Amino acid sequence: MDELLSINSDSVTRFLQRWYGTGDSTSGDLPDATPHAPDDLVRWHAAAALTGHPVTFADRPVAPQDLAPDSRGMLEFWIENQNGYFWAVGLDDDGLQVFSRKSGEFDWRATGEPLGEFLLHCTVREAVIGSESKFTTFIGASEIEDALDSFKLLKFSALDSEEPEVKLWCSEDALVRMAPPPTGYAGPGDQLWMLTFAAPSDWRIERYASRFGLEGCTDKPAHTELPYEPPPF
Repeated sequence: MDELLSINSDSVTRFLQRWYGTGDSTSGDLPDATPHAPDDLVRWHAAAALTGHPVTFADRPVAPQDLAPDSRGMLEFWIENQNGYFWAVGLDDDGLQVFSRKSGEFDWRATGEPLGEFLLHCTVREAVIGSESKFTTFIGASEIEDALDSFKLLKFSALDSEEPEVKLWCSEDALVRMAPPPTGYAGPGDQLWMLTFAAPSDWRIERYASRFGLEGCTDKPAHTELPYEPPPF
């Protein structure tokens, strides 16, 4: 997935087409767009519409027709699924750096990502969350290199709504979300990581599942003996 390793203005469109294909629609025009929407945001909504499929499954974008700056000129465009975090750009910022704000707080904090990269980051994250072809496994720290053989680390830092250790990886045809395990999955002194592998199709994900003896067991954690509910990813 070169579009995730060498990011440019076409990366979102290329990734969405690779992951979801192109739907029946022949137009990626953005309906009812407000004049406040920056070009990167317009292109994202157009590319998402062109797939003909949902491309967000947890966090959500503000509808194009509802985009409007607040009294400080901040354009809120992305919302965390529990309404706990919000992301915005300042319309007077030529670099369109993305800022985040926690619910109940007034000040915006810089994320370090420009708008185009942030939208790609969230699109990739949502693809893992929403994939129907995925599985989650738990790997010791000493085994991570082998587990992620053929994968490359993406440059995205964790969202403010996530644990700071969260990372995203890609291979030529799959994604991995790497995160600390939920409470109760690691014993005292264990150095354990939760890896969620996702792909656009079952036949692609099976070759990764086979690394862990999980053929035909997508969406099931490797440590099935643990008396806890499977994690949300």
